[in-house]
Amino acid sequence: MKKKIYLIHPSYRDQNGVLLKGSRLYAISLALPALSAAIPADWEKECCLEYFENVNLDTDASVVGISSMGYEIFRGIELAAEFRRRGKSVIFGGFQPHISREFVGPYADAVIHGYPGPADMARILADAGSGSLHPDYVCRTDLNYQFDYSSVDMRRSVFAPVLTGVGCRNACDYCCIGSFFHAKYTLRKIDYVLAELDALSRKTRRVAFVDTNLYNNAAYLRDLCSAMISSDYRFIWGAQCTIDIGDDPETLALMKRAGCKLLFIGLETIEQANLDAVHKPYSAESYRRRIETIHNAGIRIAAFFMFGLDGDTLETSARLSRFIIDHDIALPMLNIMVPTPGTPMYARLKQEGRILMTDDSDFLRNNIAYNSSFNLCFYTPKHMTPGQVEKEFLDLLGRLSGIPEIFRRSLSADIRLSLFLLYMNWLFRTEYLRLKRKQAAELHVQAIREHQ
Repeated sequence: MKKKIYLIHPSYRDQNGVLLKGSRLYAISLALPALSAAIPADWEKECCLEYFENVNLDTDASVVGISSMGYEIFRGIELAAEFRRRGKSVIFGGFQPHISREFVGPYADAVIHGYPGPADMARILADAGSGSLHPDYVCRTDLNYQFDYSSVDMRRSVFAPVLTGVGCRNACDYCCIGSFFHAKYTLRKIDYVLAELDALSRKTRRVAFVDTNLYNNAAYLRDLCSAMISSDYRFIWGAQCTIDIGDDPETLALMKRAGCKLLFIGLETIEQANLDAVHKPYSAESYRRRIETIHNAGIRIAAFFMFGLDGDTLETSARLSRFIIDHDIALPMLNIMVPTPGTPMYARLKQEGRILMTDDSDFLRNNIAYNSSFNLCFYTPKHMTPGQVEKEFLDLLGRLSGIPEIFRRSLSADIRLSLFLLYMNWLFRTEYLRLKRKQAAELHVQAIREHQ
């Protein structure tokens, strides 16, 4: 067999079954750069980020590797079935195939569990070359090597992605990461991170740390920021982290000096009962103080929220919109809660008979684009009907979509950040208007049917 592997990060289909394509992303996934760098030197390799380019179904590679971090898994299965029909060996990797092993099993010759580095990939491809692939490979998390940034067109990434580690010290019930890592995380040796930052500093000033939680280890983060300051990279950057960084003004000050402008923080809910129910170990009462500390450090906040949790009521959307306005959240990232297959929340709701999906792939109908909100309710909440959740969610978006409110949220001392926030907040408004039109059209069709 030919020693060549075709690595694919699939796209996904929208609500109408259209395969999503585009020319730019805010931060490209590092799945392909990490995998490409781990391939043994005696193997040829070809890479495809399907959002940007078409999959080469006629590749001469003997092995196809498909990486899926979430709902791309359904498109990955489509591709896997076609490649196996053409006689290729198919290997699935990423955390979604791990937690959805039974779902992908019939379409895979092997499933990789973990983050394989060069040693594990050499072992797996040796088995592929000899025709003796095992159904499953449990790999240690190996991140200590240089990633292959040439495997994807980084000019299409608005912010150059950088990874310091994987996993999270929390294990919230709704989170795929929590289901994969079980409150554990692994950090890269800082020298590998700094080497990549050094190379990127000669090409761009815009960086995004794509860790699930950059604040997993405060000492590590302080060392990283201190090294960035000493190297005078002059990056502007953002990252995702947990709200308890608001208890650490020392680290926040270093982050600001190192160029941090925006933190993406999963607040999720302002109801303590909801936080407790999903095992998110924070106090809603502490949000005000921690947000103020982050703002005082000169860093803006983009906050994730889920609507429709069991503690939410018809009054929650008004309270949440007021919280977002009063606390000067620069970019609200709002979704109806999605019980994702493979998570403890999904298992619990299914056991309680509250899942309304007829098929695990139903939740794909939530997404109409990479940056779109989950806007359908596929479960039975405790204090609202699914229809009420969807209506209140749309009302919540509406309260935050006014043009004055969008401009107010986007204002910043840094014009570059202001322009970015304005663009993202305008997309927020555009999405609300699109969903509003969709709702009006559905109500019109329903009225016609009722009068026939």
